[in-house]
This record gives sequence, C-alpha cells and structure tokens, in this order.
Amino acid sequence: MLSLPLLLVVITLICTVHVNSQATATEDDLSVPLQTGPMADLFGQELHALQLVSETQAELVAFGTTDVLQHADVVGIYFSADWCGPCRQFTPELVSFYQKINEKKKKKKKNSNTKALEIVWVSRCKDWDSFGQYFATMPWLAIPFEDSLGSVGEALSNKYKIKGIPSLVLVDGKTGDVITKEGRNKIPADKAGVGFPWRSPVSNLARNIVPGPIRRMLGGMKKKFINILRGIVGMRAI
Repeated sequence: MLSLPLLLVVITLICTVHVNSQATATEDDLSVPLQTGPMADLFGQELHALQLVSETQAELVAFGTTDVLQHADVVGIYFSADWCGPCRQFTPELVSFYQKINEKKKKKKKNSNTKALEIVWVSRCKDWDSFGQYFATMPWLAIPFEDSLGSVGEALSNKYKIKGIPSLVLVDGKTGDVITKEGRNKIPADKAGVGFPWRSPVSNLARNIVPGPIRRMLGGMKKKFINILRGIVGMRAI
C-alpha cells in the first residue's frame, strides 16, 4: 500500500487487477479463492489495494476479503468521495489516525500480526479516474469500484443507514457486529485514540464477562433465528 510521501505524485491507475491471496491461485483461475465468514458477507469475495509499478503508475491488487481482514481487531467502513469537500478534509485526518493507532498496536504487541484497525473504503466517486486519484491518498483497502457503485455499496449504505458522507462505521473484525456508527465524529474528538474503538459500556462489560467463542456462537444463533423468522412471516427485513 502507498506511503504518505508518495501521495503527492499524480497516479495513473492501470486497469489491471492482480490476485494476491494467502491461498495459491492457478493460471487458469485468476479469481481469489472462495471466501467465507462475516467479512465476506459484508464486502463480497475480494477487496482491492493499490500497488505502485512506477513513480506515476499504480495497479490494483485483489485480496481475498477474509484472508486480508483476518488479523484486524476492528474494521472501519469508510464512505467518501473525491467531490465531497468534508471528505477531502477528513481523509488526511483518518490516514493519520489509522497509522498512529496501528503503530501503537505494533509497539504493544511486537510479535503479533494483528492490526488495531483496518479500513475498507466504499467509494462514492462518480468515475474510474476520480476513484483512482482519490484512492492514491489512502493506505488501506477498497471495495472494487464497480461493486461500490452497485449492489454491495448500496447494501452497505442501507444496512448502516448512511445519510451523508463522510461516514465511518466501525465493526468488530471477528463478528462484523457494529461498534459505532460515529467514527467520523469520534476521531476528531479523540485524536490520540484513548477510547478507541469507543465501544459502549454494555458492550465492554459483555466482552469482559463472556468469552469470545461464546459471543461468536451467540451472534451466529441470532442471525439464524432472524432468518427463520423472516421465512415464517415472509418479511424482507426485521
């Protein structure tokens, strides 16, 4: 991913997507291996990152969603666009926070692969060129451009009731459960990340009392129960 000194360079985005996954892809299969789990349910099978191929050119690299997010404690879902003034103001602040909070985690747990925060960008840009230029200012992942404009972006926007941009929703990296929908306001108010990820007191109590495997099991049971109710009553959403 791009480091900050490179952000001043005008990047030309090459319309080529290369696969980069922990599993091996064959020459005949250029898609990522099948991804399952809460993150794949949210974002789909693959996420993209930018990789520089020259001083002025970058290409997209595809990662399996579950593979690339499996070490993230918290996943931020970032809705923004290049044409949005407040977005252009907030993105550098978010980049700074992202790097700071992950560096803090790295120093605390030197031999750990986990990240305190990974971010997935849901682009609201209007065309491919603006997507590429704006993505070049971000050191994280993105939903494929077509998916952002299509059903995946629409589903995420509806799921979290996004009314405007920029918006930052923080979810648990293991379960996908919402931690806060107010990331956009939390970061400017807590730039050092003292309260990160700003879980509610009730949620913190549950995490301290109930072991992780049981929380994940209960979360799965809740989803199954809701699906059963939907089938019985014929409702589209509960």
